[in-house]
Amino acid sequence: MKQIFSLLALFFFSIPLFAQQKQGPELPVHVPNVTMTDLDKNPASFADYGKKHLMIFYVDPDAHKQNADFQAQIETDTNLQSPQIQAYAVLNLKDTALPNGIVRNMADKRTKGKPSINLADANRILSTTWHLGDCNGKFCLLFVTKDGDLVYFRAGVFSDQDISDFYDTVAKYK
Repeated sequence: MKQIFSLLALFFFSIPLFAQQKQGPELPVHVPNVTMTDLDKNPASFADYGKKHLMIFYVDPDAHKQNADFQAQIETDTNLQSPQIQAYAVLNLKDTALPNGIVRNMADKRTKGKPSINLADANRILSTTWHLGDCNGKFCLLFVTKDGDLVYFRAGVFSDQDISDFYDTVAKYK
């Protein structure tokens, strides 16, 4: 009887492990350039697509503080600065409860003077076209090679391994 309870406990506590699925596409995968808007609502895409590697922060404004320490680390890490890499901040406006105009203004103020280019995704164009899955309530980080291959994607709270994998990926393309 004790063995049966042990097996049942193992089964029920294992279900969440088996139920978890990796979010996003199987990497690497080729992704096309997409058109969204800039912060002034003008059509815009990744201007450096095909010319440079792209480091993309795709952020639901409701989760802008997720991975805050890692975000601050990235912003000041001179090892990530390279003429071969262009950073983009893309606001996932479709999934936020905040007024889009306020979010655009806040993003413009927060990133003023930083080397990233800001875009806005009001219709989940990026997450849908690139099959990223549900990005609602998540900070997402992507790395796309100049050949258009998505080689790194994480969404949500990052583990130490996620961060290590990111730095390993970027090191290959500097």
